[in-house]
Amino acid sequence: MYTNDQTPVTTASLIEELSDDELASCVGGTGYINPAGQEVPGNSGTLKAPGLKNNSNMYLDPNGSARFTSDRNVKEAVAEVDVHNILKGIADLPITTWEYKNQDETIRHIGPIAQDFAAIFNVGKNDRFIDVVDANGVVLAAIQALYQKLQAQDTQINSLNIQISEIKQQLLLNSQ
Repeated sequence: MYTNDQTPVTTASLIEELSDDELASCVGGTGYINPAGQEVPGNSGTLKAPGLKNNSNMYLDPNGSARFTSDRNVKEAVAEVDVHNILKGIADLPITTWEYKNQDETIRHIGPIAQDFAAIFNVGKNDRFIDVVDANGVVLAAIQALYQKLQAQDTQINSLNIQISEIKQQLLLNSQ
């Protein structure tokens, strides 16, 4: 971590200066809303995070990373998705830059709006939030679709290269 003049900041002093919210947001890459001030055990004291303590689908490890239950044994009505439709959905999903109303105006964010995400992918509890598990699933499905497209293109390119070689060989034979 560096200051504005690119001077290194020691991690120990930075951690001591951060609030629980700031520490959880940067260490594990996840933040949370805390209107009730519920406390959750952490690696050095407690984190105030409503809903996390009694959420059986999420585990906050001592290092601040959030883990979401994904075991097949806790799931039902499992169905395949059309990864190409997911990729098309991402292409149609507006990605905007914005700022939160309650945050400093110099802080910008980038990403989809929850209502657009819900309308396109029809997942999650409501259209006000994008569940991390759903965002991850959409991204992984899109990666699979892109991989399949690349594989098909590689096959086509290889076939065309063979045809070009055969045509060159035929032209060479005809010119002799």
